[in-house]
Amino acid sequence: MFKNIQDKLLISNPLLWNLKIVPFAFIALCFHIIFFAIGYISGEVDFSEKNYQNYDSGITTGIIVFFSIVVSILVFIIWLVLYSRNNAFKSFYPKNNFSLFKEFLYILLFCALNCTFTLSYFAAKDLRMRNYYTEKEVIKKLEILSLSSVFIDGAFEESGYVNIQKNGQMITEQRDHFFYKNRKYSLNSLMNKELQSQTSFNNHKDSILRARVKGWLYDNKKDSVKWVFDAFMKMAKQHNLKSNITAEKWFELVYDYPEFTKYTVIGPGKNYTNYANTTGIEEPAEAYTTTAVDSNTIAGESVKQFYSKYYVPFDSLSSAYRDIYRAQENPTIDLDSIYIFLYVSIAFSISIFSFKVTSGRNWLIALVSLGVTSIIIGIFSAMSGGTTFFILYLLVFFGLLAHFIITLTSKNGKGISGITLNQILWLFPGVLPTIYYFILEISRSSVSYYDQLNYVNGVETRESYTKIVWMEDHFPEMMLFNIAFSILFIFLFSIQIKKWKGIAED
Repeated sequence: MFKNIQDKLLISNPLLWNLKIVPFAFIALCFHIIFFAIGYISGEVDFSEKNYQNYDSGITTGIIVFFSIVVSILVFIIWLVLYSRNNAFKSFYPKNNFSLFKEFLYILLFCALNCTFTLSYFAAKDLRMRNYYTEKEVIKKLEILSLSSVFIDGAFEESGYVNIQKNGQMITEQRDHFFYKNRKYSLNSLMNKELQSQTSFNNHKDSILRARVKGWLYDNKKDSVKWVFDAFMKMAKQHNLKSNITAEKWFELVYDYPEFTKYTVIGPGKNYTNYANTTGIEEPAEAYTTTAVDSNTIAGESVKQFYSKYYVPFDSLSSAYRDIYRAQENPTIDLDSIYIFLYVSIAFSISIFSFKVTSGRNWLIALVSLGVTSIIIGIFSAMSGGTTFFILYLLVFFGLLAHFIITLTSKNGKGISGITLNQILWLFPGVLPTIYYFILEISRSSVSYYDQLNYVNGVETRESYTKIVWMEDHFPEMMLFNIAFSILFIFLFSIQIKKWKGIAED
């Protein structure tokens, strides 16, 4: 099939025939489908009891990413070998003013297809996770998990030590109680239990949930606590997760109004263990069913290890729903990562295009000389600091551009312009971001202690500096505009490259 297509393209569209874009674009699309399918399968959320202990997901993702890079490299090598066999530009094959730019666009299209297999994988994985529940439903479930965490084994909020001022000096004293709304509670009371924050919530949301559940305990609102337990058990049943207590039994084991000191520890999972707290606050030993004395060693000292008889699948549910919410609120493939893939594609396409319009010798010399120049610029920038890098970058680029223009207008021979041509193409995508950052750094340096102003609650805040804030907030838009600007430059520059080709060699 591809042979017939290529034969027809040889007559109707020699450029597409030479690029081999049709068969290799089809191959790249096939790999995209494969990686998308793998990602969609991998996006299945694991609600099993071992989910929160699963450390293989990162390794699996790393393998997929590594495999996608290997596939991209192999496809690139095969394509470059076939593509470099014929070069109509070097053979002075008749071309119009737009043919070089059209060739660059085809190269860019293929590079974009061949460099984004990982993007398809992560996009499909997040899509599968987002399809489980709506964002509103996931937030509601995470709230239930946060509220229920107060009644599950975990850390305490108030410390067993308090700093007090005595005789003009700050000293630390041990205590066994704290006050909540002027009511005295023991440090090992459920009223002192820390709410286990879900990673999707901020501190403000956590404080609201903490106040809600402690308000229920303070006001003896049994129905509200029972509602949380019922909702939790419904979630567990929905995902076929096991617990050895019912919602009613859970309430019976932990609810002890008004002191909340007589309770049984509920483990967040089966076979859950916890070590004795040696920092001043310990849950009552009778709260655990089994005590294994001196069964483990921490920091060279033997400690007690407690086993809770009763458990609920808190860790499994919490881990699974955090994964779902992460895919909705903070997907792996966001605007920044798309920009990275686009710029990688542009970098590869410009490198291939510059090699195509010059020669391997010029390309290699340009790479080595630019690398040495970059090292020198880096050393000067490190020594001088400030905006030195931006200034030197722009001086190098515009110096190279001036040399190329002089060569093009004088027509006295190409000289080293083949080398400078490569470097101009490579450096141009960084020109606009460099100018942008240069202006931003100059603006920041004109404001004393600008970075610290972000944290001041007075009149002078970051928002007072309109130009700086605008430039910081619109950096993504600038990067998107830079892509279009770079492509426009190559369009205009490709016409000059065609004229440059007609200059005699030295």
